[in-house]
Amino acid sequence: MSILKFLHDAFASTKEPYDRYVGRHTQRFCANAARRAKTKEQKRIWFSSAISADEVIATLAGLEKRRSLGALADWQLRPGVDSKSYLKALRTYLSGLLLLYGTCKEELLARFGMTELEFLQAWQSVFEYDEEDKAVFDNDLVPAFRDRGIDGLVSAVGELIRDALFLPETPFGKEACTSLQDLMISDLAALKRHLEKRKENPAEGNRK
Repeated sequence: MSILKFLHDAFASTKEPYDRYVGRHTQRFCANAARRAKTKEQKRIWFSSAISADEVIATLAGLEKRRSLGALADWQLRPGVDSKSYLKALRTYLSGLLLLYGTCKEELLARFGMTELEFLQAWQSVFEYDEEDKAVFDNDLVPAFRDRGIDGLVSAVGELIRDALFLPETPFGKEACTSLQDLMISDLAALKRHLEKRKENPAEGNRK
């Protein structure tokens, strides 16, 4: 699905409860990206990241059906979950993607024309990280990825999303972890395809 088609489908009309819990956050993230981006490519990658998180969290919560969940389809939403908890889950998934993007960091930073610190600051601004989000990234996700690689990262991301939105007894075993890893790897692959496409067509993406 193209980014423009996704945005049209998601935001052309109010979709409750999707719009109330997930869509409005994605719309705000994309508005931030559009304002902050200095190139078409920056905007596209931020948009794509926002939409990836939107699709995964909305599908997990049963608000939309945009991704194949595999073993995660059995997760049961906790009653009374509020918008703030959805926002936490969205940023947790985004932080997981950010760490995976580090596997192609040099290429990504070169395309953005930013240092690593500038990129991290821009990411936190576009997705409106608060101190809790930064702490989760620094204290939970970074150590998990550093110590146990992608398996550790996926496990940490899944546990945090489960704690934010789903019943505490919801199982998160090997099969569910594999399903979440498939989703995250698919989103990383989408980024790598875009970077490879730009390598083949270097003039593309430099225009605002």
